[in-house]
Parts: sequence; structure tokens; C-alpha cells
Amino acid sequence: MAEMVQTRARGILFALSAGILWGFVPAYIHFLGNIDPLEIVAHRSFWSLLMLFGMVMWRRQISMALNVFFNKKLLFSFMITTCFLSANWIIYVYAVQSGNVASAALGYFIYPICTVLLSVIILRERLSRWAWSAICCVLIGVVVKSFLIAGVPWVALSVAVTFSLYAVVRKGLEVDPILGLLVETIMLLPMTLAFFGWLSWSGQSVFFAGGILFIFLAMFVGVLTVVPLILFHAGNQLLSMTTASLLFYSNPTTQLVIAILLFGEAFAARDLLAFGPIWLGIAVYFFTLPKSGRSVLLNG
Repeated sequence: MAEMVQTRARGILFALSAGILWGFVPAYIHFLGNIDPLEIVAHRSFWSLLMLFGMVMWRRQISMALNVFFNKKLLFSFMITTCFLSANWIIYVYAVQSGNVASAALGYFIYPICTVLLSVIILRERLSRWAWSAICCVLIGVVVKSFLIAGVPWVALSVAVTFSLYAVVRKGLEVDPILGLLVETIMLLPMTLAFFGWLSWSGQSVFFAGGILFIFLAMFVGVLTVVPLILFHAGNQLLSMTTASLLFYSNPTTQLVIAILLFGEAFAARDLLAFGPIWLGIAVYFFTLPKSGRSVLLNG
């Protein structure tokens, strides 16, 4: 029992940390300014690969990572997850830079609902009546948020669906988070190098707008990508997808706090209308868990 509680506690910590760290990504992208979304994605992929390769080398697991490329079934599965991940990155960066920040944020409001449904259908997770009640509360908040920005645009749905499919398929693979991410970034390497080559050939700066600051920012995006993704997958492995998905609302909550504290935005009644049912649903879900699950929150 103690080991199960400890495992769940670590899963909750990982999932919450991933969501909070990802909450800072829009501020980073906003700071970069009008940079080609594909260039940002290329740097995310390249610097993530270098960081992950160093981590795998330190853990002496290079042979384990290479074994994936000799397992046809696993290799095909990683090709699918790589497509979902890269598509999500491109759509999200494009949305933020094109002024569709609200739509991009809505995508991550919709993501947990999509993931819960996919988990029930694909992973055969079972939810209690209280859990379904909690999901309904969260859904009300998502619907309100959609109504407040006048509908659900394709950007929001694309962000939600691509990331949900990525998360569910990756959980089914049961592969170490660091090894899995290394494989995915290796698969993206040919396209990344080709894009950098095109930038150089066309006379454009490879490091965003050029200069020491932008070189540092280009390298830092690897950290901002890898650390949350590792925590995200680690949390997904230790928790049910439903639990991990609801904890992902730490992401939009963090974005809201940053908007208020750093950008001076007011916390309006419309924000409470959207976040209120979501926070209520999360509270209902966790406080109606079996006793062993609640003890993590109270004593973990």
C-alpha cells in the first residue's frame, strides 16, 4: 500500500510539474517575436535531441535506444507518435504567432477531455460515477470557454486532438520517457537539418534573428521542451490517463497566473465562469478517489 501511494504521489508531482512548466511556453514564444514557426520547431527538435542524447549516454542506454529501430512494430508506432508531436508543435507555434493565442489555449482546455475519451475507448480505462460527474463539470468549463471566444476553431481542435493521440499512443508503448523522446527527435533530425540547410542557403540566420541572445534562446528551447515532456510521460506512466489529463489543467491555470502577474491582465468574471467548473470538477475527481488515492493529496 505504501509503495502504491508513493508511486501515485510521484506521478502527481510529475504531471503537475509538466503542466506548470508548459505554462511558460507562450511567454517564451511571445518574447521571440515574429519568427517562422517551422524554425522554432526545428530548434526544439535539434536541441532536444542533443540534450536527450547526452542523458542517454550518461545512463549508458544507447544500445536500448537503437534497438527500437530494429523492432518494426515499435518503430512504426514511434513514426506515428513523431508525426503527432511535430504536428502539435507546428500548429501551436503558428497559433501563438498568428494572434490565435486564445484558440491555442483552448486546445489545451479541450485536450484532457479528448484524452479521457480516448483512454476509455482505446486503453479501456473505467471511470466511476463520481469521475464521470467530475468530467461533466470540466466539460461545462470547456464549453463556456469555447462560447466566450465565439466557437471552437480548427486550431483549438487540432492542438487538442494531435496531443491527445500522441499521449495515448505513447502510453500504450510503455517505453522509458527519455528513450522514447530520443527516438522521436532522431526521426525528426533529417527534416531538421534540411530546414537549417535551407535557411543557410537562402542567407537567413539559423539562430532566429541572430546575435548572442537569440543563440541562447535557441538552445534554451531544448530545455523548455525536454524537461516538461519527460515529466509528462513519467506522470502518464505512473497514473491513469484520466488522472494525468485532469492534472494537465495546471497548464492553462499557470498561463492565467502569468497573464495576470506578468502581463497585467485582469481576472475577469468570464475567467471564473470557465475555470470555476474546471477547478470544481478536478476537486470532485480527486476527493472522491479511493482512500489510498486521496491520502497522496493529503499526506503525499
